[in-house]
Amino acid sequence: MPIFFSDASNKEIEKALVLAEQAFYKFRKISGSKRANFLIQIGKKIENNRQDIISICDQETSLGKQRLEMELFRTIEEIKVFAQVAINEEWHCRSSQKANFQESSPLLVKKNIPVGPVVVIGACNFPLAISVVGTDTASALSVGCTVVVKAHPAHPRTCQILADLVKVAMEECEMPSGTFQLIHGESYEVTQSLVAHPSASCVAFTGSLQGGTVLSKIISQREKPIPFHAEMGSLNPVIALPHKVENETAKLALDYVQAVNLFAGQMCTKPGALFILQSSDHLSFLQCIKNTVNQQEILPMLNGDIYDNYEKSSNYLKKVLPLLATNESNQDKVTNPAYCRIFGLNSEEFIQRPELRTEAFGPSSLLIECKNEDELFNCIESFEGSLTASLHCSKKELSLGQKIFPILESKVGRLLWNGFPPGVTPGPATHHGGPWPATTDSGYTSIGKEAYQRFVRPLCKQGFPEDKN
Repeated sequence: MPIFFSDASNKEIEKALVLAEQAFYKFRKISGSKRANFLIQIGKKIENNRQDIISICDQETSLGKQRLEMELFRTIEEIKVFAQVAINEEWHCRSSQKANFQESSPLLVKKNIPVGPVVVIGACNFPLAISVVGTDTASALSVGCTVVVKAHPAHPRTCQILADLVKVAMEECEMPSGTFQLIHGESYEVTQSLVAHPSASCVAFTGSLQGGTVLSKIISQREKPIPFHAEMGSLNPVIALPHKVENETAKLALDYVQAVNLFAGQMCTKPGALFILQSSDHLSFLQCIKNTVNQQEILPMLNGDIYDNYEKSSNYLKKVLPLLATNESNQDKVTNPAYCRIFGLNSEEFIQRPELRTEAFGPSSLLIECKNEDELFNCIESFEGSLTASLHCSKKELSLGQKIFPILESKVGRLLWNGFPPGVTPGPATHHGGPWPATTDSGYTSIGKEAYQRFVRPLCKQGFPEDKN
């Protein structure tokens, strides 16, 4: 298999999107059981080629075989979930009524239908679960949408081997040509051409705020704008109230630092900021954090570009903020080392300098000290949208916690009580979304069973015979 993949030409992009649109009108009419079988066959192909996939992916991402084994298992399980979505067809959400609530009036039937060809732009940090065969693709296929995936240039061989397996399953299950396609491209112009193409009906994107903002503008300026479901930057604030800090000093410090350093901080739900109130014990807490950070294993980052960007953002913060804790002095032989770093600032700096809270893709976090509750509330009210927020609160502090909850609820898609957010368990209650800039539409989730809702729209029919509804 070649290591280098040429960027798709405008002609190739045109051909792929037109073919996806032509295939859509056939694929959407295929029964749910046949679409489910197609998904199941994809899962089986992946399982049967597990070692090759993991070997190639490990070479391209440095995530390690243990992490990739976990991610591959999750990917296969997610495919099974959406196979069931296709079979039971509950996604139609069918409802009916008489048009004028009179027996003689025509029947109104409303149900969801697939939106059309979907362009999927996957993540660099989840090359299996949020990529070629991840939640975006599986959920879109389950409801009858055709899919064009933009391969991530950080792991193109992984994308290609997965796409080849989907193509084999597609042929064996006799799915229409164009049901699934892969487009390579390191140039941003390839992605921009895909989302601007008139045959694209919806876009699913996981990536940076900068990239998502650019694509959002392109899509809004189309002659016919389309849904753009993007998951982007997220600060994921953590608030620890004084009594909790005082009584669980060491545990809280350990859990926080491990959440920051998990998988080299390359998680969309990594805690990017921790807020504490100054108290008689806060200095002990800071010392615990310093000791814990120093003990953290130095992990490799995904690739050289990710490492360079992390170092650039960290070096900027070093110039303007005190570095409270780091493991940089530890000896290591890791390529593209992800040094854990905790920076300190006060509440006034946090509020007045929003550029300091830009998400750093790596194991760094801000620790903000607030002098009193008023300063804490000022910080909370200044939060931008995030995927998650966490509140660590003892029973003695419930009255304060109850004042904080309503504000946090308006800022995030998932709220945690005495816990830390990294890691998302897919399921029917999962919501992986949040207000801008976490996502472009907080009403949808990009992970979990209900992810398919991004790729359907309601259609109301009036007066049709029952068998045509």
